Amino acid sequence: MTTCKRQKLLIRFIVLLAICASISVWPAMPKRGAISEQLGLIVPVAAQAPVSLDRSIRDYKLPSEIPWVERNGTGSLTLYGDASKPGGIYVSLLRRPFDNWSAPHTHPSERYVTVLEGTFLAGTGPVQDRNRVDALKAGTVVSEVPTRMHYDGVGQDGVTLLFIGMGGSNSGPASEPPRAPGGPNVDPTARIAKKLEDMVWTKAADGSTFVNVFGDPSKAGLYVQFIRRTPNSWSTAHRHANDQFVWVMGGRMYIGTGSSVDKDKTVGMPKGSYIHDFANGTHYEGTKDEDLWLLVVGMGPAAPETASN
Repeated sequence: MTTCKRQKLLIRFIVLLAICASISVWPAMPKRGAISEQLGLIVPVAAQAPVSLDRSIRDYKLPSEIPWVERNGTGSLTLYGDASKPGGIYVSLLRRPFDNWSAPHTHPSERYVTVLEGTFLAGTGPVQDRNRVDALKAGTVVSEVPTRMHYDGVGQDGVTLLFIGMGGSNSGPASEPPRAPGGPNVDPTARIAKKLEDMVWTKAADGSTFVNVFGDPSKAGLYVQFIRRTPNSWSTAHRHANDQFVWVMGGRMYIGTGSSVDKDKTVGMPKGSYIHDFANGTHYEGTKDEDLWLLVVGMGPAAPETASN
């Protein structure tokens, strides 16, 4: 057989194989759009634009974005106002290491301290007695009575605190007589501590539960409130007459701005995030697949007011 005939036979054989293959494969051809999946091809998908909230309505910081000011092993940050100026409120953070103690001191104005993390060792009186303190854990809120002497230290796990108070709270000199032996570690006429395990929760109309630890957002004056939400629980769009300050104690809070609740146009705020809701700005929030625990502080009246579309 000549070389030319061999080549012709080979070509005919290849054509026959191709026809047979097309007949067997055609009925099983995938639907349009599935070929790339079966072949393992990566088809580019248009990326979704990141959610952008109106920061004039609701500002926020993730834990990694909080600009702590470090000094001598402690971290601090003023979130709002100025503690040295009388007449207005302030909100601030303080992070202290183990065995860090303050000297006995006073504050001339009302203020509340919330333990965010760690162990806060609270004492009262003009003499620092490190054996006469209460160890207060996360979720405890302490009311510090104006002009009364107190001191505090830090447990082995450190402590992070959030303060809200009236400006002008500079420390004063120790001027009280020493405490008599016996009695509670913390004098309740100088410092009132409310522990998380003792709080009584109330169910709200939107399904969340809350406790007004000190004060009441619906009334004038400073308030400290805890709110809990179960998974897939959302607020309506609403606003507050005064600024409100929120710290995520646990879980993840999804926040949005505007008068229409859109769960896909929210930003997730994990534990340790901070949110500042500006007065009369319409916003909403909720949960997706986990429980949520919030600390909310501010100056009342600031009860939520439903916003119309």
